[in-house]
Amino acid sequence: MTIHGPQLTPAIKELQRNIEALTNQQFINVFQDCSLIKLPLQSVSRFYTANKRLYCETTTGAYLVHSHLHTLMDQLPPHQFLRISSSEIVQIACVKNFTLTKWGSFQVNLTTGTTTYASRRYTQQIRKAAQL
Repeated sequence: MTIHGPQLTPAIKELQRNIEALTNQQFINVFQDCSLIKLPLQSVSRFYTANKRLYCETTTGAYLVHSHLHTLMDQLPPHQFLRISSSEIVQIACVKNFTLTKWGSFQVNLTTGTTTYASRRYTQQIRKAAQL
């Protein structure tokens, strides 16, 4: 597919990323009840750690991921996912809004209804992503 325009604007760049995401759909292997499931990466709203295990959350439920959060972050598309704490990664498209708390950290409200909190360590990255 070829996109023609007078100049490469941010809107055209976003269109290019969306087309690439649709045509190069990525999958992640997850586990549920000892069964291996291949989930489209687009269906994942967030990755989080609990009880020293990594989980991914979708609208259909939570699944176990046999990986580490830091290695997973290196494999995820950087324009689709954002690390908000040392134990959580969210899909940018699933973020409804950010609310600044009185403690100086961000409350992250997802479109799935989940509310989570970002650590202060990642506020700079969140502010940068919010300007996209």
